[in-house]
Amino acid sequence: METLETLNFAEELKMIDICALGPMRISSALVNGGLLEKGSKIIMITSQGGSVTWRTTQNPDGKDYGHHMSKAAANMSSALLAQELKKKGIAVGVLHPGFNKTGMTAKYKEVWEVEGAVDPSVGAKRIMHETGKLSMETSGKFINCEDGLEIPW
Repeated sequence: METLETLNFAEELKMIDICALGPMRISSALVNGGLLEKGSKIIMITSQGGSVTWRTTQNPDGKDYGHHMSKAAANMSSALLAQELKKKGIAVGVLHPGFNKTGMTAKYKEVWEVEGAVDPSVGAKRIMHETGKLSMETSGKFINCEDGLEIPW
């Protein structure tokens, strides 16, 4: 977890490049390549870690800059993409899959059960459920797949 004392700016930029620009590269290629027609859906798998509103609750001491900045950038790009693609009739889902038991979250495995972490197959089913509900009316909303509720930006 990065602190002001341990920041590695090259790694911070790498996280932003992968987490925020990566999905935009794919979306751009699909749209510009004419591969998505009206009624298509783009699903952005992101994280509540990108909610600026929730940071003061979930990270009251700050830190962990790269992860949260990259997810906030991913959320912003997803919101902008949803606005741009409305005229094409393409919906954009911005989804937090919930707390999943993965290699990335293994550093928190001692609290997996206490915090309600689920197997990745359950997380995937939640994403599929919210993808099925996505419409042009809900395009661009930031949804928590654990409960289907909107996450504040």
